[in-house]
Amino acid sequence: MKQTNKLFQKEISLKFPLSVIDRKTIVLLTSFILLLTCTITGCGSNSQQQTTLPVTEPIPIENPAQEELTQEVQNQSVSEQSDMEQSSQAEDNQSQFSPSTQSVPEEVETETVAPSQDVSSSSRSYLGTWQITSSTFGAYSAMSEEDCSALVGTRFEYFKDYAIYDDEHRLDSPQYIESILTADDFSSIYQGTSLETLGISKDSIQVVAIENASGIGDTFYIKDENTLIIPWDGVFFEVQRVSSDS
Repeated sequence: MKQTNKLFQKEISLKFPLSVIDRKTIVLLTSFILLLTCTITGCGSNSQQQTTLPVTEPIPIENPAQEELTQEVQNQSVSEQSDMEQSSQAEDNQSQFSPSTQSVPEEVETETVAPSQDVSSSSRSYLGTWQITSSTFGAYSAMSEEDCSALVGTRFEYFKDYAIYDDEHRLDSPQYIESILTADDFSSIYQGTSLETLGISKDSIQVVAIENASGIGDTFYIKDENTLIIPWDGVFFEVQRVSSDS
């Protein structure tokens, strides 16, 4: 019996180390496999995550010194532009109000007769009674020779207290307005008819107009002391003195 137990114990002592070694080996192998599996799985996950990460553009890093320099340049440009605008505005204002650059309206020459003093304070050589003796046609005329002939003998009276013109019109207290007309102005007014055409060889001629009068004889030119020229409808009537104001 005792021998049998000893043999059994020997068998157990021989088998036990093998069982322990087998268990340790199994545990180590299992742990190694798990570790290897985790390592492989983790590496695959990291590679997958790396391949799926979105690509983002790099954020530019602003340079504070460069930004300050840019802002200073912009401010300087705005300041220079403002100074230029103020200078331009000042020049415009100066040009508008400067006497040397201010535009002066040009004088327009007119064909109107410049009035002078009343004849009562000047020569009265043309005061008296006058009569048409002949006529001269101008460059353009609205009258016929028969009309002109019918007016020959018509009288005009020019006095200080009254004036009779057109053989029937009377004007009390007439105002005689004298002026001087150059030969060029005369030719321009009467469309080419010159003083020479009327037998007047002078550079100018004296003209007299009766204020508030209208009709033949309301305006006349002084050819000489005893001859007047009365224009009417393009015809120039020569008027001779009949009597004087004496």
